[in-house]
Amino acid sequence: MAQRRYTLTHDRPGPEDRFFVEALDPAQWAPAAGGDWHTRWQVGMPRPETFARVIGGRSINHIPGNHCLTVKSALADTLAGLTGRLAAIHGEDSPIVRRSRFTPQTFCMPDDHARLLAKAAAHPRRLWLQKPANGARGEGIRVLRDPAEAPTGEDWVVQHYLDDPHLIDGRKYVLRLYVLISSTEPLRVYLYREGFAKLASHAYTLDDLADPFVHQTNPDINAGNTGMAEPVVFIELARYRERLRAEGRDPEALFRRLRELITITVIAARETLRSATLATGADPQGCYEFLGLDCLVDADMNPWLLECNLNPSLGVYAGAGGGGDAEGRIKRAMVHDLVSLLGLNAPDRPRADARAEAGPLAAAADAELAAAGDFERIFPDADAARYWPYFPAPRPADLRLAGALADTAIKPPPLRPWQVEEVFGDDGLRLFATETGQWLAPNPTAALIWLHVADGLDPLGIAAELAALPGAGNRAAIEWDVLTTLADWARDGLLRQVSAWRVRR
Repeated sequence: MAQRRYTLTHDRPGPEDRFFVEALDPAQWAPAAGGDWHTRWQVGMPRPETFARVIGGRSINHIPGNHCLTVKSALADTLAGLTGRLAAIHGEDSPIVRRSRFTPQTFCMPDDHARLLAKAAAHPRRLWLQKPANGARGEGIRVLRDPAEAPTGEDWVVQHYLDDPHLIDGRKYVLRLYVLISSTEPLRVYLYREGFAKLASHAYTLDDLADPFVHQTNPDINAGNTGMAEPVVFIELARYRERLRAEGRDPEALFRRLRELITITVIAARETLRSATLATGADPQGCYEFLGLDCLVDADMNPWLLECNLNPSLGVYAGAGGGGDAEGRIKRAMVHDLVSLLGLNAPDRPRADARAEAGPLAAAADAELAAAGDFERIFPDADAARYWPYFPAPRPADLRLAGALADTAIKPPPLRPWQVEEVFGDDGLRLFATETGQWLAPNPTAALIWLHVADGLDPLGIAAELAALPGAGNRAAIEWDVLTTLADWARDGLLRQVSAWRVRR
């Protein structure tokens, strides 16, 4: 086997990529000479032209369009779009909408400034948190009593400050969870079993809103607290669960909710990730995303998503007395498991693209899971269909893989026209999207699909009607095209699901 080449952001491995290099089999991999590479570990986002090179089996640790998760203002838009769609379909106070509200209310400057001030006037006792929209390492964060003090430039967001957190030893903390999106179509999402509770270095109080060591848990900030022997403290999740049990809490219930929160967040981003990947020309199978999610747990044990971090730090911040040994051990093992899961040392592993049938899709997913180590696949599982309402519409690869995992055929949810007007003219059918003001001119086959869905025919019934036409061709290909067309229309807000939503008890 010819030796393959890897490349990094910098010429020499540093703290953010040394575990990645260490995990690559040296018998198979060597540093790239010049511009030719087979895999790339990039700290920060690469240039668009880099994604265009992700073809022919190459891979990279980013997915185009990931800003919809990793930029705070864009994450707020992503989740607000999801909640808005669900509320319009199911009702503002429906169970599905309530379960999708797990982020602090966020206002993006300057567009939301007037709305922020109105909300603050209606809730005068509420505290607020200003953040850079695309900041990192805790810089620029302040707790405010009066949000009028916040900057109004477009690089800032203001959030409702969650001022009743669950505490560890009297100190505020956030959970750092590590999430891997290994595929966008079909969507596959993993959560690493370990992670950390990151503690603030001063006891929690609302008496001093200006003390960053009280209100921030970022290790870069707390490392500056020279008055503490161990200012940076990381508690691994195994010990965190033990602490919760000792308090009489239910860590299993908390982590079930966290898995759901993560899955819904990634589903909300999937169409943006998919579209951006296709636009770059990258092979979707070669793009993956490794994220660090920060979640706050409130005093009632409700988790709240604060942010999704691009390139979560793989350096070791805590000292020996603050959990540094566990931090280094867990991060090293995690990156080794990531490399194993992705098959970077197993080039002959089964793989399947989005057009594959259920068998090859399941074989690829099973091989990935078998090599996942301590990464737990949280989507899809044997009951993936409970998440269908969070998608505009599941795509055919999602349905095929979910059916294979459940060992039964999964029917796509029925769809109906929504936010659209039909116009018939001499040039055929045209569709007017009432929310966006855009016109669409379906080709004859797409127009036939639209007329069937408008008449109430379910997606598989539409595929059967088209397959019965003279010279129609392969039934599986027709079904894929029908489901993809319907999913595209649902993404664009022209169709909505009408199946009942199921609450998982």
